Amino acid sequence: MKRFSFFVLFISCIVSVFAQQSEWRDLIDKKQFNEVILQSAGMTPADSGDFTKMYFVGQAYEGLLKYKDAYDCYKQCYSLDSTRIDMLNTLARISAALGRIREAETFYKKVIEYDSTNFYANYQLARLYVQRGKNAEGMKYYDYLLETDSLNPILLRAKGDCYLKIDSLDEALECYYDAYYNNVENASLASDLINLLLKLFHPLLNDYYNVAFSVCDTAMYYNPEDVTLRQNRAMLYFMIRDYQKSDSIYTSLMAEGDSCFITLKYCGASRYYGRHWFDAIEPLEKAFIKDSTALDVCLMAGLSLGRTYDPKKAFEYFNKAEKIMTPDEYYVNYLMEARAEMYNKAGNCEKGSELYYILWKKEKEKKVFGDIKKQKDWLQRMHSCDFSVHRFTEMEDVKKQRQLFISYLYATEIINEKKTEEKSENPENSSGNGSYVRSILEKYREEMFFRSINEYTMIAPDNKKNTLSIEKLKEIIDNLSEK
Repeated sequence: MKRFSFFVLFISCIVSVFAQQSEWRDLIDKKQFNEVILQSAGMTPADSGDFTKMYFVGQAYEGLLKYKDAYDCYKQCYSLDSTRIDMLNTLARISAALGRIREAETFYKKVIEYDSTNFYANYQLARLYVQRGKNAEGMKYYDYLLETDSLNPILLRAKGDCYLKIDSLDEALECYYDAYYNNVENASLASDLINLLLKLFHPLLNDYYNVAFSVCDTAMYYNPEDVTLRQNRAMLYFMIRDYQKSDSIYTSLMAEGDSCFITLKYCGASRYYGRHWFDAIEPLEKAFIKDSTALDVCLMAGLSLGRTYDPKKAFEYFNKAEKIMTPDEYYVNYLMEARAEMYNKAGNCEKGSELYYILWKKEKEKKVFGDIKKQKDWLQRMHSCDFSVHRFTEMEDVKKQRQLFISYLYATEIINEKKTEEKSENPENSSGNGSYVRSILEKYREEMFFRSINEYTMIAPDNKKNTLSIEKLKEIIDNLSEK
């Protein structure tokens, strides 16, 4: 009797377990993930050894986008049965979702070690490599899969994307062509193909515009309301200067709520080039609000206003356009400094000094934010190029006059920096190079003494001349460090 009771209890437990598993499977299929998580709250530590339960809980967490919790569940499942390839794929997928790319790669490679033909692992591994910028590695896996499924549009498009990223446009076009003709209903694929055809169009070498129109027409047969395809068609008309048709499409898109920059800009441009200047103003002004750096939009808006009713506002747009065309001061100075450095390296110290001097004056004129270290650095570069105290007597007079100006300017900067440091409570840097400049200026003082002159001509890099008295020269020398 006791044995029978135990057997009944055992059977009841088994039935209960299977009933719960069946219920959880049904909940997972119905995407009722929260219900599975609620029921799993009553699991005992012993339940962590049940592969099926842990897998369902992992699926529920994954369905709720709680990838960390799902990963822990799947990891436990893998520890219970490490022979299952599906668990390796699952762990790889969830690792990738967590951003653990290297771990995902390791899991996928383990799957391929067990089964080199596993489609899912090969495909996902290709995607991982492409995400990491390893397009050539990714293409190897796409090629392997295409060997047995050469007309798969997803694989062909993915391979085309790889070629596009490495600027192999002709190869990308071939892949997109093959992908598209095996999936003509795909609006996104058709749009990518059209954009690439436009990029490769050459009026003398190919007929890609007509091909692009054909692709667009076919794709729109299956997706007549697709916004991207309609934008593509409008752009095709705009490119062949059929501004009336492009305006018509862009106007329809705007009426339906499309307010993206491209639609606004090219709607306005279609009207502008179609000589409907008054109608062009509204979309162009809206486009300029979205991108105030768009020079062409700014100019078209100004011209449209000027040719219709508001010349005063047109000038406002022209002033904005002029400001857009003005280069950024930071990059102007950066370019000038780069040129100056190259002149110095090429031995054209006079030209290099001229540019450094312009930079020095511009920085010096900044009353509050002038960079003292930059000023001194530029003077040091001017001073050090093609000059040696040991060749002083061999130098031509004009060169000496130029070098005296730079040496005088550099010495003055060192003295001013030293005074600033002496006033500072926490001086950090020493005013270096004082002894070297002093030794050079001493040469000029000696020459003035032996030539019995009281003034020495100086020539600035901008060719302006002035003089330096022997008294002022002596004062500067005395204020420079001898060490």
